[in-house]
Amino acid sequence: MNTVLILELFIGILVSFTLLGIFIWGAKKGQFDDSKKAMDGLLFDTQEDLENAVKKEKKIKALKEKAAKREPKE
Repeated sequence: MNTVLILELFIGILVSFTLLGIFIWGAKKGQFDDSKKAMDGLLFDTQEDLENAVKKEKKIKALKEKAAKREPKE
């Protein structure tokens, strides 16, 4: 009986750490960063507004990359 309980405990811990690892991997890769895009999709109804939102995001990204290149490297 103890062997079965130990096996169940080991499998439960293994599954828990696996799921935690998958969650951490997804968070680091940006899998959960779409909340702003989803809200923008709800707020901007027309095709033109959606295209403007995409252009705005690209512009912000380009400015951030440009600023990162300008910072002195240590």
